[in-house]
Amino acid sequence: MTVNGEARPLTPGLTLHALLRDLNIDPARVAVGVNDDVYPGARAPHRTLEAGDVIEIVRVIGGG
Repeated sequence: MTVNGEARPLTPGLTLHALLRDLNIDPARVAVGVNDDVYPGARAPHRTLEAGDVIEIVRVIGGG
């Protein structure tokens, strides 16, 4: 799988939610794209990731 342009080994059974936890990323502060699906990080599903998945994690920055 690829995370933000870098190849990463895939741990069998790894979910999107667990990936964010493993990367020490606060789900409330990111949006996540997996292939053609986009999720607010706080709603990252417990979807099992697969070999070949392309994941993009984008930090959400508020402003005014």
